[in-house]
Amino acid sequence: MFGVKIDLEALRNDSPSITSFQGILDFLRETLDRTRDLGIKGLFLTFDEINGIASQPEFASFLKGLVDQNALSRSPLPLLLMLCGTEDRRVELIKNSEPLGRIFDVITINPMTSSEMEDFFQKAFGMSQMTVEKNALSTLTHFSAGFPKIMQLVGDMAYWIDNDQIIDEKDASLAIIDAAEDFGKKYVNAQAYKALKSEDYRNILKKIGKQGPNQMSFQKSEIESLLTEQEKKKFHNFLQKMKKLNVLRPGDNRGEYVFNLRMVRLYIWLQTIRA
Repeated sequence: MFGVKIDLEALRNDSPSITSFQGILDFLRETLDRTRDLGIKGLFLTFDEINGIASQPEFASFLKGLVDQNALSRSPLPLLLMLCGTEDRRVELIKNSEPLGRIFDVITINPMTSSEMEDFFQKAFGMSQMTVEKNALSTLTHFSAGFPKIMQLVGDMAYWIDNDQIIDEKDASLAIIDAAEDFGKKYVNAQAYKALKSEDYRNILKKIGKQGPNQMSFQKSEIESLLTEQEKKKFHNFLQKMKKLNVLRPGDNRGEYVFNLRMVRLYIWLQTIRA
């Protein structure tokens, strides 16, 4: 890219030195020097999907060392460093190194708006000479909830389900169900269902799942009235576990809990009615 080639074998051999903050700075500085003839004046480095390493003290030390070492050098590297993660990950980083809270600016990326999602679907299907009916568009945007990853997933499902170049309500509904299955198998099963090894936990989830898939919140007392005495004893721990797994979050009202993603809510409902 831009005339730069990466020798993977050399990179593998040199990786122990490159992965130190001084090593990565030298590596990036050399990369920039090789591209200056192309008019490139700085580098933009993104660390995406930091969930697995944000809690590790070594990562926090690496980041602080990288920023400090660059700032103190005679010719600082023009570097824009971006970390992608949730607020929980930022808290973990700061816990391991307080200065990181001052080093980085916080930029909140909100979910896409309904009009932005509609524009995306219309343009995406339009590129294949396909049209989207108004009701179908409403269904696709409702369940995508502004998340590009889910928009791509449901759009792809709808594309392959359709057989007349018109995405109608039936195509959209089937696409949502198929997407929920796919999304659930990849994320919900791995995170939630495998973590809920207790039969009582799974029974609690089924009782929550019986509510309609559009019902994104529930009252703790309402679900508690449906539980057995043994399940009631474990209900609090169940809720804490689901919060930790990012399936649920506390609502605005006392005793209220809300699902973080519509696709997760739909998948749990599908699993419940099958059972």
